[in-house]
Amino acid sequence: MQGEYSGKPIFRRRYVSMNEDAIREEINRLQDELYSMQEALELFGKDNKDIRNQVLNGQENNERLMKALGTKVENLEQKLDYRTPLKAQFAEVIAEYKEKISQLNDETEVKSFKRSIRGLTLLTIVNTILLLVMIVLIGYSILSI
Repeated sequence: MQGEYSGKPIFRRRYVSMNEDAIREEINRLQDELYSMQEALELFGKDNKDIRNQVLNGQENNERLMKALGTKVENLEQKLDYRTPLKAQFAEVIAEYKEKISQLNDETEVKSFKRSIRGLTLLTIVNTILLLVMIVLIGYSILSI
């Protein structure tokens, strides 16, 4: 089943046959697991922020590159020197454009960052749901005793 918890079993024993000290130890163990899951969620949140910042920076760089390409085209129209051969001028311009286009092709990295963000967001949601279920189970097990 998708999103199902596949780690170590959370509940080691049945609570019905446990004495009070064993139940307290089990509650302490479950609280430790809860705290470790909370720390993991905080780490995922920090990683998610870093990836989003990288995506935003990549988008800003792409916008700057597109503006630079636009200004280059305008400058090319204005700077055509009719005294030098057009072939040399076009070779120079083509080399500049190839460089700019190769920088724009790094957009695939931005797409992979977006996929990573979606994956981390989904993982964070699943972990949050598992955390809430664990809290409900702990509350239910305490109240049913």
